[in-house]
Amino acid sequence: MTLQNAPLRSRRLALASLGCAVFLANTGSAAIVQVSPGDDLHRALDRARALHGQNPAQSTILELAAGTYRLAAPLILTARDSGSEAAPLELRAARGAKVIISGGRSLRNLRWFSWRDGIWRARVDGPSFDRLWLGERLLIRARYPNYDAGKLPFGGVAADATGAERVQRWSNPEGGVIHALSTGRWGSIQIPIEGKRPDGGLRLGTAIGINRAVVPSDTERFVDNILEELDVADEWYLDRKSHWLYFKPAPGVPPARNGFVAGRLETLIELRGSPAARVHDVTVSGLEFRETATSFLKTTEPLLRSDWSFYRGGAILSENAQRIVISDNRFESLGGNAIVVSGHNRNIAIRGNEIHDIGASGIAFVGRPEAVRSALFEYQQSQPAAGIDRAPGPQSDAYPADSIAEDNLIYSIGAVEKQSAGVEIAMAARITVRHNSIYHVPRAGINIGDGTWGGHLIADNDVFDTVLETGDHGSFNSWGRDRYWSADREEMNRRVAAERSLAALDAIAPNVIRHNRMRCDHGWDIDLDDGSSNYLIEDNLLLAGGLKLREGFNRTVRNNIMVNNTLHPHVWFANSADVFEHNVVMTGYQPILMNHWGESIDFNLFPTAAALERAQGRGTDAHSAAGSARFADPRRGDFTVAADSPALSIGFRNFSMDDFGVVSPRLKMRAKRPMMPEPFLEQGSGPEAPRELLGMTIKSIETLGEQSATGLPSRQGVLVLAVAPDSPADRAGLRSGDVIMRIVDDQYGDSDPTNTAADLTAAHAGRRWRGELVFEIWRQQRTSTAKVQLP
Repeated sequence: MTLQNAPLRSRRLALASLGCAVFLANTGSAAIVQVSPGDDLHRALDRARALHGQNPAQSTILELAAGTYRLAAPLILTARDSGSEAAPLELRAARGAKVIISGGRSLRNLRWFSWRDGIWRARVDGPSFDRLWLGERLLIRARYPNYDAGKLPFGGVAADATGAERVQRWSNPEGGVIHALSTGRWGSIQIPIEGKRPDGGLRLGTAIGINRAVVPSDTERFVDNILEELDVADEWYLDRKSHWLYFKPAPGVPPARNGFVAGRLETLIELRGSPAARVHDVTVSGLEFRETATSFLKTTEPLLRSDWSFYRGGAILSENAQRIVISDNRFESLGGNAIVVSGHNRNIAIRGNEIHDIGASGIAFVGRPEAVRSALFEYQQSQPAAGIDRAPGPQSDAYPADSIAEDNLIYSIGAVEKQSAGVEIAMAARITVRHNSIYHVPRAGINIGDGTWGGHLIADNDVFDTVLETGDHGSFNSWGRDRYWSADREEMNRRVAAERSLAALDAIAPNVIRHNRMRCDHGWDIDLDDGSSNYLIEDNLLLAGGLKLREGFNRTVRNNIMVNNTLHPHVWFANSADVFEHNVVMTGYQPILMNHWGESIDFNLFPTAAALERAQGRGTDAHSAAGSARFADPRRGDFTVAADSPALSIGFRNFSMDDFGVVSPRLKMRAKRPMMPEPFLEQGSGPEAPRELLGMTIKSIETLGEQSATGLPSRQGVLVLAVAPDSPADRAGLRSGDVIMRIVDDQYGDSDPTNTAADLTAAHAGRRWRGELVFEIWRQQRTSTAKVQLP
């Protein structure tokens, strides 16, 4: 008699005799293995596997009772754990139960000894660790400068973090880590400290974290895991050789003997099939994943020529899998990635999850480089034209495809690794990213790392508060850098002029970015960089940073609203076939090194006649119009245009404004919304109210008296009424009474007059990504310039 057919009491006894205190109930349609926190999840999985083998047509459910399950090793599901479409294997929480899957180990019965300066220490046996919690509170590893949650990047940086005077204080810095932004602020770099040289300087290991030939910033850096920097409450340090754990509690409060948890695993659940035997039809739902170790020192794999290095691990890792559902889980307090879909995967559904306060990326769909033809792995690398594989598409199936990330709430990620994203896509095809809310991230909310192989749908997402700790990026970012692409622009021009079909070898299907709300105050709302090709971008509400298109082919941009910003065209090819039509822009275009303007740039609404005239002077927008868009209720996020708006005359059509982001009631109740901008050209008539910009209080020169007092030859320019101390304007030398006449951009070959405060605000909005602005100012009836460094 088999366990499956035995009476319930017999099956319980049999299971107990196999060494696992689990209980089994038979509902008729499913066999349920009930597990309690004291049970071994690996053995429970063995029991579920045995039951499923007895009756493959019946669903098998591994149901976890409330409590915390601490794993000593990842729970690995293979092809033999596969269910079927009608009867999947389920790993789930019991109804209403709070179930925590932890990668940490409890440090019990610690014997603390007072050491010095309010620091205590205790012996800790076992493997070393780099994350430590007290209860649910993540403690800070000893660092300089001290952590301050209100400071970005990294919670605080200092130019003297590795200065000679500070390093001299460190007796043995081996095991310390330098964390820095790259000089271009393109991501973070981590450098392990291997000790000291005979001259007292630091002996450093290999820099890790970004796939570019860049150097770490000298000023935007901090250092951690140094004993001598343990100087404030709730900092800790582990001496890995002697196994002493050092901890500084609040003054006068000795540390607790129990309650400390050390992160030991990077991955908690692996869905790991093989090319010959895929794992399939598995559901993971209703669980909380917590307390994993960091992975930043393993983030070494270059993702083609994107700026990313990557580690193929996360709380959940899926490879060689099909029809997997990861739903309604919570991922928090993780050291690295939350969910990684690596290599061959088909029909993976990631829905209804909340992902927050983690070290790296939320969700990543990342294929294997062996699937890529003529693969290259660094920005400056280039394939000789004769050596490029001309066969379109992938050369193997080792990549994710036909999968979805939907209705996920993702925020406060990238705490350790700044080259991270809410959703990352690389070497993949036909990935749908829909109805997610993504915010408070150090770099992109959604990133597509390369042009392979397209067919992605990015729709109905709410993405804001992005690029908070880096630069030159967007709420949505993509790179192309396909097999034909070269960093030598002239070489690229020659290649595509001779063989236009090269641009379609990797980007074989269009990527669609439709009906998203995005806000990036530190870059672009949508940034298509370095050869990103074959995109349709429509019906998006862009709240701050506008849209950038650099190089690339076959981009159609239509029916978008760019509040307080515009199109940023950079370096287009002669035969790009790009289209920009029926859009509402609120500043003049911001071109850089543009000799060619695509197939059609027309039927757009500009804010002023002057902005339209400048565009027409470049040969575009013959049928475009100028004027106020007349938005319905911007303060409440309603940017539909009124029935008498000139936007309708150029073919713009309204789209819905109330269905961005997560949709499930549970997540919608928790999700934040972006701050709504006040359109700076949508203000009423009458005297202009002063406004604030870069620490200045400014207004337009409007009256004859203002013209006379400043000695201007005409009534135009922006009057500086006041300058706040130590503001960007103050540091640039601007004074009350100055008049800003224009923004000078000799480096990029363009310049905009600032006849009004609205012109200046618009010009600033279009150039924030550059990091600095040069103003032509009128002072004491003479012109001069002032260079303002942007915050």
